[in-house]
Amino acid sequence: MARKLTDCEAYQFCKKSIDLKTTPKYVKLQMADFMRICEGKDDKYKVSGEKLKQLENILKILIMPKGLKAGQTLYDCTMGYQWLFYTAILCIVYRDQPDKRKYETGVLEICRKNFKTYTIATIFILLFLTEPKFSKFFSIAPDGSLSREIREAISETIKSSPMVYEGNGRRRFKILRDYIKFNAKESIYTPLSYTTSNADGKMPNAFICDETGAMPSNYMIEAMRSGQINMTNKLGFIISTKYPTIDNPFEDEIKYSKKVLDGIEKDETRFSLLYEPDTTKGWETDDLILQQSNPVALEIPEIWDDLIKKRAYAIAVESAREN
Repeated sequence: MARKLTDCEAYQFCKKSIDLKTTPKYVKLQMADFMRICEGKDDKYKVSGEKLKQLENILKILIMPKGLKAGQTLYDCTMGYQWLFYTAILCIVYRDQPDKRKYETGVLEICRKNFKTYTIATIFILLFLTEPKFSKFFSIAPDGSLSREIREAISETIKSSPMVYEGNGRRRFKILRDYIKFNAKESIYTPLSYTTSNADGKMPNAFICDETGAMPSNYMIEAMRSGQINMTNKLGFIISTKYPTIDNPFEDEIKYSKKVLDGIEKDETRFSLLYEPDTTKGWETDDLILQQSNPVALEIPEIWDDLIKKRAYAIAVESAREN
C-alpha cells in the first residue's frame, strides 16, 4: 500500500504547529500553503513521493558529527522546521513537469542557536547527491571565517558518514581548503566571502547567502541570480539572523517575502520561513517572544534553558541585549 504524503515529517510538523501560539504569523501562512499542496489540493503543484523518499534515504545515511546527538543519523536529528524547509523546497514539483521544482528561492529568518549553519551544510550535501552532473554550488558569507564554518560543517558530516564518503574502496569526495568536489558527478561546492571574493561570471545551480543581514549590499546575491538565468532548476537560499540595522539586503528580502505571504505580490517561486515574533514588547518576561523565534528550543529542553539564562543576563547587562 502506497504511503500517504501527509504522513511525512514536514506535514506532521505543520499539523501540530499551525494552530499554536508559539508559531509566528508568517510561518503559519507558509505552513498552510504547504499543507494544501501536500494534501493534493493544488492543480499545478504536488509533493513528489519519489523526491521525498530520496530525501529521507539520504538523511538516514548521513551521520551527525558532533554535539548532543553525535553519531545519530540526520534523519533522527532533523528538527521540524528543517523537515519543512527541505521537503517544500526540494520535493514540491509541477504536476505536468515532475522534474521541475516549484521553488527557486528559500528564505529562512531564525535566531542563533537554531542550527542554521548546519541546515545550510545539509542542503549542500543533499544537492551534491541529487543534482545533475557538473553542478556548481556556492555559499556566500560576509567574511572568510563564516565561509569556513559552512565548509567545515559539510566536510565533518561527510567524513562522519562512511556510506556517503566512501564507495568501492575509494573516497567519493575531494575535500580541500578552497572547495569540495563530489567525484562521481564532478560537482563542486565553493565557499565565497563578501570581503575577498568576486561573484561575477559564476553560474551556480544553487547558492546560499548566509548571515545576509550583515552584508553591506545585495551585490553578490544579484550576481548569483544573474548567473542562473538559463537554468531550469535554479535554487537560491537567503538565510540570516536578525540584525539591528534596517538598511541591509536581508530586510529587503524579508519585506518582499511578507508581501508574497500576505498576497500583495504574486510569486509562486518563493518559500519563506520567517521565525520572528509577532510582537517584541515585553521581551524581558514574555516567553512567547523567545518561543516564536526559536523553534529548536521547543524541541530541545537544553536549548530552552540556555535561552532563559541568556535573557536573564541581557536584562542585567544592557550590552548583551543586541545579541
